[in-house]
Amino acid sequence: MTPGDRIMEILLANKRLRRSPRTHEDLAILIGMKPDTLRKKIRWRGVQEANVRAWRPGEVEKIAQVLGVPAGYLLLGEKPRPFKAIQPVITVLGQYAQVPPELTREDYLAVPMIEAQIAAGYLAEIPEDYVTSLVWVYKPEIGRRQHHNLRAVQLAKNADSMVPTIRPGDIIIVDPTERPPMKPLNKNAIYAVRSQEEGGCAVKRVKEVADYWLLLSDNKEKEPILLRKEREDNPFIGRVIWSWTSWVR
Repeated sequence: MTPGDRIMEILLANKRLRRSPRTHEDLAILIGMKPDTLRKKIRWRGVQEANVRAWRPGEVEKIAQVLGVPAGYLLLGEKPRPFKAIQPVITVLGQYAQVPPELTREDYLAVPMIEAQIAAGYLAEIPEDYVTSLVWVYKPEIGRRQHHNLRAVQLAKNADSMVPTIRPGDIIIVDPTERPPMKPLNKNAIYAVRSQEEGGCAVKRVKEVADYWLLLSDNKEKEPILLRKEREDNPFIGRVIWSWTSWVR
């Protein structure tokens, strides 16, 4: 198989699973390449060395990051190293410089854990003083979203908006770059929103209704909340891209 064959194999799997990206056009937009150029590279046929040389330095790495696979797999078919770790692995701040012994560093991303009120107040990079712990999350689980603005939050004990989907005390990872109005609302997404009633951060599904945001809960006991779009304070903290629950209560 060529690198192009492996890329198409992943895109076809994404299409079946309804994940993005699904086509070479989608992928080209995400890596900043012209679709026709990417299509030609994917369809290139020749000996293995020629297929590898058809890609410029950094191109395969970008594609691998977006697709959530190692670059070595796309180029040469190398299988990812098996990992043996409980997910997520949480370390206290005092161990910041140390990688837990059960992890292979390049396979995991350390996401800072902060208080819910801090997550609602800082949408840029979190100051170190506010980081309480680190959540080491397996990179393929968050795909291309491997940037320094991600933040982990442990929901308050009364944050029950999304029960049974997400439970009080669960750990979520929030991407503040994927929130209205910075990006269009994704009707299938779950968002973290500001909420004094739920410890500073609540998790909601969101719909647009004319000039309003309609915040919906999976918890049937929670009433919908209607917010005017033109309000001064943006209610969105970011999109919830990952969550973890402990069944030991």
